[in-house]
Amino acid sequence: MTNESDQDMALAALLAAARDVDTLLPDSFIKASYAIQRRHQFNQDHTVSFHDLVRLVEDHVDQKQGEGS
Repeated sequence: MTNESDQDMALAALLAAARDVDTLLPDSFIKASYAIQRRHQFNQDHTVSFHDLVRLVEDHVDQKQGEGS
């Protein structure tokens, strides 16, 4: 099992990779998706995680459309 420090390192690596590839996703989106995966990582039913991620993506798209982007 991983400890909190390892998880923080994983999140830091994801954020660094996102910056390296110049993604248009904000850090808040990456942190939220990471939190969803972390929360459900040991759940055998992947549909919960999937639905949470779909909701996150839909909210992000709706927000961007509202901004006119």
